[in-house]
Amino acid sequence: MITKIGGEFEMNPDLIKSCEGLVKNNMCSLFSSGRSALMAILETINININAKPLIYLPYYICSSVVEACKNQKFNIEFYELDENFLFNIDYLDNIKKNSSLLTVNYFGFVNNNNLIENIKNRRPDIITICDNVPSFWQCNNSKANFSFTSLRKFIPTPDGAIVYSKGVIYKPEKSVPENKFYKSKLLGSIAKYKKEKDNVYLNYFTEGEKILNKEKKITRASRFSEYFFHNYNLQNLKNIRDNNYLKVYEIGSKIGLNFVFPFLKGISPLCVPIFLENRDEIRNKLFDKNIFLPIYWPIEDHNKSSKLSNKMAKHELSIIIDHRYSLNEINHQLCEIKKHL
Repeated sequence: MITKIGGEFEMNPDLIKSCEGLVKNNMCSLFSSGRSALMAILETINININAKPLIYLPYYICSSVVEACKNQKFNIEFYELDENFLFNIDYLDNIKKNSSLLTVNYFGFVNNNNLIENIKNRRPDIITICDNVPSFWQCNNSKANFSFTSLRKFIPTPDGAIVYSKGVIYKPEKSVPENKFYKSKLLGSIAKYKKEKDNVYLNYFTEGEKILNKEKKITRASRFSEYFFHNYNLQNLKNIRDNNYLKVYEIGSKIGLNFVFPFLKGISPLCVPIFLENRDEIRNKLFDKNIFLPIYWPIEDHNKSSKLSNKMAKHELSIIIDHRYSLNEINHQLCEIKKHL
């Protein structure tokens, strides 16, 4: 029987029982979310520079990244990506001295270490930040000055994010408070696991997202999520994802899917993006089949003029490959898409 595909993770409440022995005053060493992790990075940068902080962001970026930069009082300038979803090195001379530059490992397919090393060699004054939220397993190998990723994109924790600086985990200061959104997210995950009505768990998830969006300061993850992270079988999760990832390309190539990126060995991406001419029509028909595939990202005020951002916002659809789903469910997604090509 095919279950609903997509949406936030479920949480088996039996897993929570293993956390009962946690020492209550043992503070978590993880940040609460990707945006909080980025704000912590920016705060560190801001302390160590004398001028008004300036960061360069790609037009094609999640709005939460833009908001995180604004929360830390950074001036923002945007740049267009090249055809490989990378910063165009020819634009380097236009980057102002002692500013920051953020790059993104899009969907987990865009390893930018060679680019970052090139930037460092030519412009050592630039502070590089890599957004590895779409690639949990590549984050600690980044050549950037700072790299960050989000746990809750890959495992069923309600919160959690990691910052790496030169391959070492960068921890929150003791004064950083625990976030307030994780409880609603956790309740939603449990309700979803218990197969409560859609509106029940969705209301919890929505409430958690509202609380998260209101957080303008840096927060740490819950002790629950840190404990869960350190005791979760990440290798088993990765193996399932990797098999699903391979299967998407094997089947998708046969049915003529237009992949945004070619298959790359040795990566464990967040999902597999494809281009569809009639994306919105197909996506709505998939909803009717209980297949809820995400898009990254809708057009915002900052990128209305970006050609690539507009193309992705209009035509991109992401096939889900996470550990919740069997190869049969991967095949089901693709068969339903094929019907409408």
